[in-house]
Amino acid sequence: MILYPIKTPLIKIGDNMLDIIINCMRDEGLTFNDRDILVIAESPLGLSQGRVVKLADVKPSLKAKKLAEEYEMEPELAEVVLQEADKILGGVKHVLLTLKNGVFQANAGVDKSNAPPGYVTLQPANPCETAEEIRAYIKKKFNVNIGVLIADSRTQPLRLGNVGLAVGVAGFNPVKDERGHKDLFSRPLKITRRAIADNIASAAELLMGEADESTPAVLVRGAPVEFTNRRIKIEELLIPPEECLYVSVFKDKMGL
Repeated sequence: MILYPIKTPLIKIGDNMLDIIINCMRDEGLTFNDRDILVIAESPLGLSQGRVVKLADVKPSLKAKKLAEEYEMEPELAEVVLQEADKILGGVKHVLLTLKNGVFQANAGVDKSNAPPGYVTLQPANPCETAEEIRAYIKKKFNVNIGVLIADSRTQPLRLGNVGLAVGVAGFNPVKDERGHKDLFSRPLKITRRAIADNIASAAELLMGEADESTPAVLVRGAPVEFTNRRIKIEELLIPPEECLYVSVFKDKMGL
């Protein structure tokens, strides 16, 4: 598997991010091949879609002010998180732990990093649909069958640092079910399902970075995935709470 980082100029509100990526690929001598996967970072994508909020325009509620005081946050930021989150579960200094679209997220995906001063970015709307639209555009323009992955970074319980997470997928199956396959000693696996899309997102995150790398996309070639033309649903990336090792232990405390 080969990964090609795609550097771009600074993505601004309302930019056509996909055309910018294509132009930068052309400058680097890169073209799309069948069975490539284009990984795009969700923050600049949300910025290009106009998914931004000017904090000066936000009026914090009483609940937001209480959260801001407890977790040392800007009240305006806490209010945006409240509006975006499906559930607030708690937090640590500067960050709220939220449930959004079926997964745990810091601040419900509301992000100040790499947003214009005074603004925050929101996650792209309907990321799987957005990935499918990008895939269809590239297929029509270049006559190639590729996959598209919208990636974000997440923390894991009791692990230091961020890893990549697929928040939207199109063109390939995001999870491989290994249950029933035999291990090296001929014992059938009982619970293993491989997070293919998340693993690719993590690989791409190594090149995209989190700071001023200006690399919002990565072209992945030769990934061991199963391509498909069916539309991927966000539910395919999730596990029910009762089957989740972490949530099944703490769900009563979290009200899930």
